[in-house]
Amino acid sequence: MNTFSVREYHEWGAFLEMDEIFLRRKADYLPHDILSVRCKIWKGKGEVVRNIGQSSARTRIRVEKISFLHEVQNFSTLETKQKKSAEIRPHSKGEHFISSSLHLTDCSCCEEKISIEIAPSDADQILRKCDLYLLAASGNVKECGKADNRYGIELKSLTTLPLSLTKEAVLNRKREFLPDDKFSLLCKCTFSRGIEFQRIEETVHEMPLAVMQKTNDVARKNTFKALEKIFSYPSGLEDIKALYTNKSLTDVQLKTKTKPFPAHKMVLCARSPVFKRMMTNDMKEKNSDCIEIGDMGDDVVQQLLLFLYSDTVENLQWEMTTQLYYAADKYEVGKLKTVCSSFLLENLTPTNAGELLLLADIHSDGDLKKLTEDFILEHEKEVFGSKEWEKLMETNPVLIMKAMHLKKNLKNSRKENEGTQTTTQQTVQ
Repeated sequence: MNTFSVREYHEWGAFLEMDEIFLRRKADYLPHDILSVRCKIWKGKGEVVRNIGQSSARTRIRVEKISFLHEVQNFSTLETKQKKSAEIRPHSKGEHFISSSLHLTDCSCCEEKISIEIAPSDADQILRKCDLYLLAASGNVKECGKADNRYGIELKSLTTLPLSLTKEAVLNRKREFLPDDKFSLLCKCTFSRGIEFQRIEETVHEMPLAVMQKTNDVARKNTFKALEKIFSYPSGLEDIKALYTNKSLTDVQLKTKTKPFPAHKMVLCARSPVFKRMMTNDMKEKNSDCIEIGDMGDDVVQQLLLFLYSDTVENLQWEMTTQLYYAADKYEVGKLKTVCSSFLLENLTPTNAGELLLLADIHSDGDLKKLTEDFILEHEKEVFGSKEWEKLMETNPVLIMKAMHLKKNLKNSRKENEGTQTTTQQTVQ
């Protein structure tokens, strides 16, 4: 039996190995990523007192996930120890940001390997997990590194992350991985931000030990049995998704130019106001078991249905997401539209900024258009000098004129502000 005094801190050895909890038996010990620990502490000196209290408490750790694209221009000229750095700032205004630096390792006995350093400006923001992917010219991604320190005992932040790629390996596949000599690395980071909240939820005082133990044992056994049963059942979304996966009791088809997709009218109506109007108002689809969708590809319709049934999407890529955004807007699936917008903004680059500006303009998405315009003005040299922008000038001159007008207004506003500041300084002098 271990004893200690009030305000004295003690730590005893773990009863279970970390790998046992977090890897081999995660389903047993971490249902829904919740770790429950129960301990008994007796207060007093000498003999154990019979009247004791009991408290139940809960602590929640705040987790933040941030994904960003680190791009390196003229990658083939990158030399050892030369760092290519970038700052990733949140969409919302704030002081905190993430610094990302890519460099080649200095090793004379082997090929130059690529490493990246990720450092948040906020000391409380600890990088615990990071997955790295190389973005190919086709839009596909290739996993090239990962690190996971979420289950470490020490709250130590990951810093330098080596990639499983060498500079030579990338140069050998230059056409695939270095379009216009640009290296694009997708970083998916998970940060811990300390304790989000902690509180004592229940306290029981002055109860005989035997009564408390008996009551607690019964309650605990019932709770554990109930939890085991609950976790053994699929969730509501899983059941609905199973209807889609198994094609059970389908009563309608979404038909593209090449393929029919069986579905359920009830689910379509519940998730999309447009589908609901089709099947409840006096429209041709009301008494039909087929809805023609000739303006969408098979992959897009499949992703659309997956989201309607499960609230999730899989393996998003830029081109696919722009088409899925169109589908979400057409069928008024607001949540999916927001998911697509967020992905597109997170993967916004000078070469695809014009495409996203056009997409936002076509769909009259003011928020998306404003954020894209802000990005374009921040990177005007790269955007206005790209081949993609030149093509957009030929096909959509009106949109380009509006963007250039916005640029002109911004410059005039800056000049006026500078003039006002100069006049103010002279007046003060």
